[in-house]
Amino acid sequence: MRLIGRFLWLVITVIAVIISMVFAASNDSEVTLYLWPFETGLSLPVWLAVLGALGIGIVTGGLIVWLSTIAIRTSNWHAQKKLKKMEKTDE
Repeated sequence: MRLIGRFLWLVITVIAVIISMVFAASNDSEVTLYLWPFETGLSLPVWLAVLGALGIGIVTGGLIVWLSTIAIRTSNWHAQKKLKKMEKTDE
């Protein structure tokens, strides 16, 4: 079962890389991005702007999930500590 999961993950990754490569090859025109308080703009290819925004979103989402698992692990640790304490008083 684990081998099937890894194979499926590999297939999905290869498909995502191929789609990203096709997107990057077909969108090579320039776009200028402006950040509100600044006067200057940043000119870069469309594919870099889109894939960069996607990458930043993935990293931000992963960070949020990771931080939420820290809170869950902490509450689990406190619950286990309390359970061990109750087991010792029961004996």
